[in-house]
Amino acid sequence: MKKSSGLLWIGSIAIAMLITGVGAGTMALAASQTPGAKSGAAHHSNTQVPTYTCSIKVPQPEPADLSTLAKIKADRAMAAAQAAFPGTAVKKMELDNENGCLVYSVVLSNGMDVKVDAGNGKVVHQEPAGKEGREGREGREEDD
Repeated sequence: MKKSSGLLWIGSIAIAMLITGVGAGTMALAASQTPGAKSGAAHHSNTQVPTYTCSIKVPQPEPADLSTLAKIKADRAMAAAQAAFPGTAVKKMELDNENGCLVYSVVLSNGMDVKVDAGNGKVVHQEPAGKEGREGREGREEDD
């Protein structure tokens, strides 16, 4: 008898949750707010870490030609990256949508990948080149 009353209690709670709208939606919200949790919504919105503060946000859907959005020329971005690391040479540079921001990604001879805001020429981030992970690098290699 106790087993059936326990199931009745659980069933009552489940029905109450359905009626009030509590349940899967609340659990999904809680999961999305949990540090380190991966949710489908975050994955599809291209949320990336670290986040940048930038002057040009890339609209969705992303334009085929990002250069139409840039306000500075590539040479100014190269100069900004090299000013951050004097004595280096530019090995590679591309205009990218990084974390929703339009930036020039400038890879220098010292192994640093410097992100330069394509709107104002300010350095917004720097990290060792290739740190974005295997998936990102492989995708770029296939595009070449």
